[in-house]
Amino acid sequence: MANPKKPAIPAVTSGDNNVVSALSAIRENIELITGMRPGIDQISTLGTSASTSAIISKINEIVTRLNYSGK
Repeated sequence: MANPKKPAIPAVTSGDNNVVSALSAIRENIELITGMRPGIDQISTLGTSASTSAIISKINEIVTRLNYSGK
């Protein structure tokens, strides 16, 4: 069975400036994490026969994406 696509997050363009700013920042972060932001690649999956080294590398790629500093 195919995984369903995740719904897009609509842009917030009207309303209280503080709310728009906060929601826009949340949207941008989610797009970065999920690879939906332009210029950000999606994190690919590993095959079932991945080596320990490949698994460690993939975990580090995910941690780097999640960390605030990008390191």
